[in-house]
Amino acid sequence: MSDTGLSTLAARDSESTARRGLRGHPALTLIAVALGVMMVALDGTIVAVANPQIQDRLHASLADIQWVTNGYLLALAVTLITVGKFGDRFGHRKVFLTGVVGFGLTSAAIGVAGAFAGSIGLVIGLRVLLGIFGAMLQPTALALLRETFPVEKLNGAIGVWGAVIGASTAAGPIIGGLLVQHISWEACFYVNVPVGLIALVVGLTVLRETPQSSAARSFDVPGIALLSTALFSLVWGLIKGSSYGWGSARTIAFFAVAVVAFALFVGQQRLFRSVSLSAGTALVIMLMFALFGAMFFMTFYLENVHRLDPVQTGLWLLPMTGMLIVGSPIAGLVLNKTGPRIPLAVGGRRSPARG
Repeated sequence: MSDTGLSTLAARDSESTARRGLRGHPALTLIAVALGVMMVALDGTIVAVANPQIQDRLHASLADIQWVTNGYLLALAVTLITVGKFGDRFGHRKVFLTGVVGFGLTSAAIGVAGAFAGSIGLVIGLRVLLGIFGAMLQPTALALLRETFPVEKLNGAIGVWGAVIGASTAAGPIIGGLLVQHISWEACFYVNVPVGLIALVVGLTVLRETPQSSAARSFDVPGIALLSTALFSLVWGLIKGSSYGWGSARTIAFFAVAVVAFALFVGQQRLFRSVSLSAGTALVIMLMFALFGAMFFMTFYLENVHRLDPVQTGLWLLPMTGMLIVGSPIAGLVLNKTGPRIPLAVGGRRSPARG
């Protein structure tokens, strides 16, 4: 073989080795999954500042605007378990990259629908679809981190990942305020397109596929149905309670269905026999309920009552969301040293309200 041929083979071998070195690299994997989940966290809060503008431009009711937020979060919550199973069966890398592509394209579609169709119903429907694609990113991201990092470094990696989510959550209202004030509310969705492209390129380059789980072929259809029914009934009752009447038979019926479905779901799941898992789940639910619920109504209060512009509103919300950036990596370090009990106890405390 000629020297030229040997040089070519050596170059190809070097390139292949370099690709293998990138694929599955822990730090690069962390960057890739953080970019993907950044879109989910950013979208959860960036829309809050845009809600008053969406309501005004699309002539929507308050209930419609609630569904712009809740349709996304409800679809995200309901499909997490199913998507996790899809990842176990078909590979978390495939599902993650599918979620990245779908999230970017659906975000662009929401902006187009708002600008040209002017239909709040279409926007809500696309937000539900966006939540499904968002659900493809969160559990698969954790699975990819768990597969890549050794046990002793996993909590630290999750802490950094959580800090990225916190930063995105904190930045959402400010970025949203700038976009709404200087461009349009549709730009709050277009911003996911470049982030998604970067996440896709990095993911294709560095993510390594996870092996199939032994339980990959089993789907808990009754569990998924019960959880979906419970979440939908609860959210529907909360949104429609003011129009139905909080003491009306319809409102009480929706809440009753939610309670029964939740009870049957918990009773059916063996995982909830663990006291620590049940307590942790309840705490996370309360945290998310408080965070997103407060943020939704605070934007209307600040913009409609105090007449702040979207950028000022975003800045006023920063203290509530900004500490997530600081707290997440610290929590990861503390978890490695003390376990979850102390961080949960400290994080669950709140200072007394002051007038």
